[in-house]
Amino acid sequence: MKKCLALLVTVIVSLSIASFGFAAGLDKCEKCHKGDKAPDKMIAKAKIGTAADLMKALKEGPKKGMHKSLTEDDINGAAGALELK
Repeated sequence: MKKCLALLVTVIVSLSIASFGFAAGLDKCEKCHKGDKAPDKMIAKAKIGTAADLMKALKEGPKKGMHKSLTEDDINGAAGALELK
């Protein structure tokens, strides 16, 4: 019984930590991108469907200088939060 409880607690903690990772990437976006410029609205408008498309748009797009401080983990976290493939 104690082993099952320990396993359950481990799974819950692991999932909680993973969810914080996804939120952290999107939190960085939402510092600047609000309202009509919210990440989900910009993704839909630009027809970005994958994490790779998001990475390319941020690193090679017209506003690449504004996004140069974002790490690959930040972008992948945002892609996960936005449910991109």
